[in-house]
Amino acid sequence: MFLKSRLNLFSTSNTETDYTSRCKTILAENKQLDLVMVTDKYANIMAKAARQLPQSSIRQLSPEDIVKTALRTNIAKGAFNVNSPTTGITSNIHVQYNAMDIIMYPLENDLTLIAIGIIDPGAIPDIYSSVGRHFPTKLKKAIIVDDEEDIRSSIREVLKKRGFDVETAESGPACVKAIENAKRNGTEYGMAVMDIRMPGMDGFEVYKNIHPISPNTKVIFITAFEYTQEEIAKKVQNDSIKVLRKPFTRADLLQLITDETNPTPKE
Repeated sequence: MFLKSRLNLFSTSNTETDYTSRCKTILAENKQLDLVMVTDKYANIMAKAARQLPQSSIRQLSPEDIVKTALRTNIAKGAFNVNSPTTGITSNIHVQYNAMDIIMYPLENDLTLIAIGIIDPGAIPDIYSSVGRHFPTKLKKAIIVDDEEDIRSSIREVLKKRGFDVETAESGPACVKAIENAKRNGTEYGMAVMDIRMPGMDGFEVYKNIHPISPNTKVIFITAFEYTQEEIAKKVQNDSIKVLRKPFTRADLLQLITDETNPTPKE
């Protein structure tokens, strides 16, 4: 028992050291940031890196004060259930507080990255990309659902080149099972690219099954022209659902992926 406890302590210490190193790298890559930290779902600070500059936007605020501010803002934005005992966020958030920009970015394992600075709006997508390169974000795990192998292969190639950890499913039930397994293991697919017309269980039915399990998973439907955008949105009760029309090009797919992984920041 004593050995096991020592091993767990060592593992936690190594993880926190690794997170601190990543925070320092993100800080170095983004000159407009003054502070980068990682918090767990209970708002405990696991790692942080800060600039020591007189003009720093964080001034005399401690990292703990900034976490409290971020969480208050988070609650105000309705990013999570205030009655829940945990405080994990479910989407990218950008807000301003006392002339400071606060960015909150959901990571795997119910962690949150919080970045503080005076940030130009045009730099925010670069900050999101920087975080994605150095942390296992929820947006970096994807599943492709299509009964045609050539479609799965072509989409998988594009997603892998964009840094996604990609899995494939040849049927609706296989996709639902994969989503359920991921949830049980404490992970989550950031994206699902699925065909609408599949034998047995079509894309609409798959969506209705996986959405309650993994509501943060972004879905891109693949279809020809048998459904309009409005019809698809109505069937899944989601006006912002993305649709990839067959035949599609690599550029078409890349644009949709970019739209989903770098959304317009919430003000």
